[in-house]
Amino acid sequence: MKKLLFVLLTCAALNADDIYEGDLSATEAHEMQKKGEAIIVDVRTTVEFIYTGHGEGFINIPAYEWTYIPKSIEERVKSAEFELKTDKTKGHVDIQKLYDAKEVFNKNFVSDVMKAMKLRNVDSVILVCRSGPRSTAAANLLAKEGIKAYNLENGFMFGWKEAKMPWDGY
Repeated sequence: MKKLLFVLLTCAALNADDIYEGDLSATEAHEMQKKGEAIIVDVRTTVEFIYTGHGEGFINIPAYEWTYIPKSIEERVKSAEFELKTDKTKGHVDIQKLYDAKEVFNKNFVSDVMKAMKLRNVDSVILVCRSGPRSTAAANLLAKEGIKAYNLENGFMFGWKEAKMPWDGY
């Protein structure tokens, strides 16, 4: 039910006028963060946060995570054998079909953001994802809860990193 609610809110957020405070450039966001005026929350999955890098001082609170349940070992072995015998010029094996992937909404997302804000004694939050859409939806979701939320313009990859702001990762 909560996943459905998040999907509906996300769709509504993407199709409606934005209600969050606005978009900030990486430079503006970094200044607010350094002055202690806001925290920056990265809504990407834990795997994205760890393996694709993150901005200095970002707090990872995923809006959702993915669970992956592999098909039987027999199906995976059969697929591997087929892949070895297949002429790659005529197609490829769709490896994703070997897993049941499910998106799971973080039911503690709003309360975790509020806790992080309280711990850092700030009244504003700046949301970031890879390129912008997830953080825009999250900013709208938080704004509906009365939280002063901003979105990082162009996300982590095309906003923060492109602006050469401090980051850590691979």
